[in-house]
Amino acid sequence: MVTLALVLICLSALFLILVAGTYRARIASEQERASMQINSLLQAALENAMLKRDLPGLHAIIDDLGRDPNIVAVRILNPDLETRFASDPALEGTVLDLPEIRLALESRKPQAISLQDSGVERSINPVLNQDPCQVCHGPMADHPVNGLLVVDYATGALDAEARQTVLALASLGLAVIGATLLASWLVLRRTVVAPLRLLEQGTERLAAGDLAHRIAVQGADEPARLADSFNQMAGRLDQTVQRLDAAGRILQALIDAIPDGIRVIGPDHRVLQANAAFARHAGLRHDQIIGHPCHLTSHHRDTPCPETLVLCPLVEARAARLPLTCRQMHQGPAGERHVEVAAAPIAWPGPDGTTIPAVVESIRDLDLQAKLSQEQRLSELGLLAAGLAHEIHNPLSSISLLLEAAEADLAAGRAPEATQRLRSAETEVQRTLKMTNSLLSLCMPPATEAVLLDIDRIVPEALSILTFQARQTGCTLQVDIAPGLRLLGSDSDLRMLVTNLALNAFHAMPKGGTVQVRGWRDGADVALSIADQGIGIAPEDQSRIFLPFWTRRADGSPGRGLGLSIVQAIVTRWGGRIAVQSQVGVGTTFIVHWPDPDAVDARSPSAQAIAP
Repeated sequence: MVTLALVLICLSALFLILVAGTYRARIASEQERASMQINSLLQAALENAMLKRDLPGLHAIIDDLGRDPNIVAVRILNPDLETRFASDPALEGTVLDLPEIRLALESRKPQAISLQDSGVERSINPVLNQDPCQVCHGPMADHPVNGLLVVDYATGALDAEARQTVLALASLGLAVIGATLLASWLVLRRTVVAPLRLLEQGTERLAAGDLAHRIAVQGADEPARLADSFNQMAGRLDQTVQRLDAAGRILQALIDAIPDGIRVIGPDHRVLQANAAFARHAGLRHDQIIGHPCHLTSHHRDTPCPETLVLCPLVEARAARLPLTCRQMHQGPAGERHVEVAAAPIAWPGPDGTTIPAVVESIRDLDLQAKLSQEQRLSELGLLAAGLAHEIHNPLSSISLLLEAAEADLAAGRAPEATQRLRSAETEVQRTLKMTNSLLSLCMPPATEAVLLDIDRIVPEALSILTFQARQTGCTLQVDIAPGLRLLGSDSDLRMLVTNLALNAFHAMPKGGTVQVRGWRDGADVALSIADQGIGIAPEDQSRIFLPFWTRRADGSPGRGLGLSIVQAIVTRWGGRIAVQSQVGVGTTFIVHWPDPDAVDARSPSAQAIAP
């Protein structure tokens, strides 16, 4: 509005100057023409009075003209420019020798000039010599001009009129400008300012989080189209935020489904994200974790952990030493807990659209894992004991019958027959003891130090207690262990490994089949394989079968998903490695390699001391 006012005022001033100048020039021209006409009339009256030699009448005419308020002075000059007659007697006898006077005398043409400094418009009319005038003035050839009539008109009225006109035009222009500005302000307020204020309010509500707010669209002009575009943008933004919220809920649900604790830590030690497992691990609510320092939620410390006492993933991240895996002691609702922390760098979205360097931690509760492993071991031992009870029942029945028969033989005096029956009973007792000893060996806790184990003895003993499970599933066991195979490890661990892999083979063959167990020397290693003829493992699942709690049995029986993770832990604990070869519809083979303690080029000092 200010710009519009300045432009209108400047244009009006320029227009006023042009109009005022043109108007004054027009008035001056009209006044000049009128003065010339008056001079002509006056000249005719004077010439008539002079021809009649009526000098008093001539003086009367000049005096009358001199009394006119618009006429300053009236002079009659002779050809020598001397004032002969004047409205002011003081001017008579004076000489008016001016360039414009001489120009009119020489050109014999009327002249009109403006005397700007004095505010006078001067009209000069030459009085030409005529035939009646030659009597007094002489021949026309010698005296062409009898004299000059000079009339000075006052221009003050003209200037006043011009000023009044300029003031009137200026007032009218200001009124037009004011009306224009008022009308423009009303139109802009209604069509631009008010819609833009609504748009501004809508933007503020949108920025405040009210994504459901929409602006009422009125009309079809530019602000209306802008409001419609704003509503469309707000709708798309609302949909995008809803999708992001849904994606965030899905992501939170996914990480909450992970059994290990997960948390993301920002560079300022504050927790940016955490899952339900970590909340249970820390014994805190979700809102007591997010935004709080990591050392407070896991170590109950008000300050960051000392770098010399705790391996901090944030410190390692600043030194570009991630990813890493370390063990720590965390504080939980039940006190200290042993945990394994796997940390890796991650670029986390910041509040201003940028990313900030953060660290994601996967926290595994080793105490809980040990408890679950022990529960898994006891659960499997319970199943094996149930099967072993069936296997022991038959030998015990045979022993009972043999003892009754021996008792009858002794009563009848048949001592040799009784002795033979007692020997058969002893054989059954030894077979029963062998099975129970195998189960007792399996129940023993893993040894903390490695001992030499005879694979060709322990593996068949471990498989002997699976006879009932094999018969129940329609499976048969084929064992081929090279004699003299040994390894450094734990007796109970080896038995648990064999039984777990054999039971997995049974589950993979719900319609029965053959499980082949082989052992052989492979260079500097001892190899043990267990192969089935089951449904096989899909390629996309082979990388996940050793994960804790991951299970997918072909026979549909429930499982806790810890069997293969326990097998992998056993293999790793005694310096071995495990591989899987599987083809869907053909079968699966697990191959375990351990260092051969009897291989000279692979012996450790402890192996050399133990091996014969």
